Amino acid sequence: MKRFILDGVGGIAENLIAAAIGGGLATGWRLIRKRTSSKDVRAMWAPFLTEPSCIVEGILSPRLLCESFPDSVSPRHRDVALSLLPDLERYVGEQEASGLMGKGDHEAIVRIQAGLARVGLRATLPVRSDHELGEHRLDNLIVVGGPDVNVVTKDLLTRLRCELVISRGEHDRNVVEDLRHGIHYSTKYDNSHLQDYGIIVKAPSPYQSGKVVVIVAGAYGHGCIAAGHLAVTAVKELSDYGRRYSRGFECVVSHRRTGETSSPIEENSILFAREIHSS
Repeated sequence: MKRFILDGVGGIAENLIAAAIGGGLATGWRLIRKRTSSKDVRAMWAPFLTEPSCIVEGILSPRLLCESFPDSVSPRHRDVALSLLPDLERYVGEQEASGLMGKGDHEAIVRIQAGLARVGLRATLPVRSDHELGEHRLDNLIVVGGPDVNVVTKDLLTRLRCELVISRGEHDRNVVEDLRHGIHYSTKYDNSHLQDYGIIVKAPSPYQSGKVVVIVAGAYGHGCIAAGHLAVTAVKELSDYGRRYSRGFECVVSHRRTGETSSPIEENSILFAREIHSS
């Protein structure tokens, strides 16, 4: 009996020691992961946490919203639709004097602000219109929205000589275009499947030495949401690109949604990244 008790005590002691070692290893692993994650976050977003920075939003113009209206009617009514276009644009513009914004761009901004708050930003970044940026152009910039709605995006893609851009493809639909390889990433959707694409660009600011610009844009709204989401969640990959590509990087992101509208399965991913070939 005495031997049995001693054996039992020994077994308990071994289990306690093993548990302590296991707990210590788990705690150590969590600390290592936390430190690694913090390092990645700092590598990607440090300037925006400590220096003057802002988010630049674009505005959907009435013309952009209405320009496809003539294409939606039958050919025999096209002339009538074209004649109505000026009045339609004026009517849409009068509905909201402050301007209109795409849901995808708005959701991308929300996700970026939330992501930066999680990593230590004490106050949300100011959001400024692309047409009212003024002297804040010299700050660190997170520019949200494609070149059709955001003039700063359009200017930066040109100045940085990016080869991943948002352009018009077949049937006058927006696509992510790879100018280097002549590839179009086109949005596809039906009742149970949606595929959209976007871009993330990070580079030294062409407006002010020592500052940084990040572009988050999509062919359409879901592509922009994916870019905004990945900009603050895929920090390990993005910080690796930043360390590897000193002149800045550009990448294509994908948003895939399947299933019923009420409970879809969503997947956001970075397809590839490469260095910007700016001069």
